[in-house]
Amino acid sequence: MSSPRTLIAAIALAAATAVVSPLTAQSVRPNTDSLLDRIRVLDSAVIVRGRSVDSIRRSLVRPVPPIAVRRGALEVRTVAAVESRVRVAVDSVAGLIERRGGPELAARVALHAPMVLPDSSRAMFGMVRVLALVSDTARRSAPIARRPIPATATASQIADGLASMVEQFALQGVDSALAAWVMVGRVPLRAASATEAGNTYIELATTASAALRRCRDGDAPSCLDVLGIDSLPGTRLERWYAPDDYRALLGIVAPAREDSVAVTAWLKCRDDRDAAACVTAATALPNNRIPPPLSPAARVMFLHEVLTAGGPAAYGRLVNASGSVRTRLEHASREPLDTTVRRWRDRIERARPDRMRLQPGFVIASLGWTGAFLGLAVVRRRSWA
Repeated sequence: MSSPRTLIAAIALAAATAVVSPLTAQSVRPNTDSLLDRIRVLDSAVIVRGRSVDSIRRSLVRPVPPIAVRRGALEVRTVAAVESRVRVAVDSVAGLIERRGGPELAARVALHAPMVLPDSSRAMFGMVRVLALVSDTARRSAPIARRPIPATATASQIADGLASMVEQFALQGVDSALAAWVMVGRVPLRAASATEAGNTYIELATTASAALRRCRDGDAPSCLDVLGIDSLPGTRLERWYAPDDYRALLGIVAPAREDSVAVTAWLKCRDDRDAAACVTAATALPNNRIPPPLSPAARVMFLHEVLTAGGPAAYGRLVNASGSVRTRLEHASREPLDTTVRRWRDRIERARPDRMRLQPGFVIASLGWTGAFLGLAVVRRRSWA
């Protein structure tokens, strides 16, 4: 038989259980409701973000335009609003492919289907209407990959944009040695413009380089050396630059900061025109940091000369040949590169821009103004006396 104390404890425990159980049951429900609300909020966020992703996907991967304009290997998709201009442009570019690339280029172009379609682009004040040239319908094209041209572009402007794409298609898939030599990511199929030739002339005439001076004087091996086709004996510094060129060279490249002696000499060369310091700083440069005297644009001009000499099949011979860059260029042009480089140099020399020539009228006007100022100075001096 239990004692009174035990009985009282049992009654107290039962009462506590009866009081606590309802409270516990009521406290669980608010927590459950809170979790459900949280889940609903997260679901809403996922739905909103999903819609944003779908919107971005739709803007990047647009439906293929309904109209196909085809001639030869080139097929361009477009819309009715610009179809007439695109047809003229496609005819022009297809002719370029036949004349300059032949079957080899046609096979590469056939792997792509460019698009020309109305679009919009950001401007200083809002948005402007443009035509977007997209390189392929089968790939996602981010906005940066689209090439905008004015919405009112002529058929010639559209053809120029399509031809630029074809030049890029022409270099896709070639071996790394040829691609590294070309450097600019395209094969020059279009005729070089007067501006391109003039810029190359300015480069040859104004760049401080002993090798370029020898090239302009008719030394074909020096021309091939600065074009990156052949390498003459010696380091880059010895082959391409003379001590008189070092200060200009050091304006482009500087010694490593860890070489305190070379950095000090570089500062004296730059600020004090110290010839001995220029020699010290230049000879401290590693061979792989010596920049070539000619830009990739000059190589493009030379490659254009090679393809022109070789005729329509030159492109196929260039990309299918093996061996050194010189061997491949000679195979493409079907002539010794010494002959090609002389013709390239002569063409560049004839492309001297008019702005570098002093016009007779300008010279006469300058002399007249100089005489007028001198006369005014003499008159004023006499009046002071």
